[in-house]
Amino acid sequence: MFMGDKRDCPTYEQITVPLPQPPGVPDLPSQLFFCVDNRFSTSQKTRIRNLIVTIIGFWQQHYVQKAATGISQLASCTNKYAERKLTPMWFRGIPFTSGADALNYAIDVLTFRFRENGFGKVKTFICYSPIEARPMVVAFARTSDNIKGVSLSVKINPIAIDNLVISNLNLTGSLFHAWLHRCGYTHPSKRDIHLLFSR
Repeated sequence: MFMGDKRDCPTYEQITVPLPQPPGVPDLPSQLFFCVDNRFSTSQKTRIRNLIVTIIGFWQQHYVQKAATGISQLASCTNKYAERKLTPMWFRGIPFTSGADALNYAIDVLTFRFRENGFGKVKTFICYSPIEARPMVVAFARTSDNIKGVSLSVKINPIAIDNLVISNLNLTGSLFHAWLHRCGYTHPSKRDIHLLFSR
């Protein structure tokens, strides 16, 4: 869990987001829960919620397309570009050899995180973390080295949320990137083409 500066004594508002039930994905909760730092303005909270809804939309689309054609557009795109760091840091199985297989696994891990969230196994915090020196940095999170009991907690830069130069799609990508860190994915010191940078 991420917490703000103790001197600020942040309080949190819980928001709920409906979770669709895509084909072939059993045992899903009906909604997800996020504790959003009250230092965010109402408009910032709305934009953050919209980013979450957009990611869930891409998540649902992945499963719908996979059920219909065997591969989603997201997996197909990842298959073209992702070459390295295709598994979470805690992964001990046979390494994936294709970006598509790696993406399918990553989305399944995210689904597991959704289950833990929606069924109350973990609490997810959206923390207020302004970075004036880096106004284009949107969301960031610690990489988790655990398989279970991991929240999707992230820190979000309110300056970036208010920056109209940053498109909604880029904001969404940044939050998804941070969530992949919470799923256990890392990236090397140099900007290789791998799962976290293949979006």
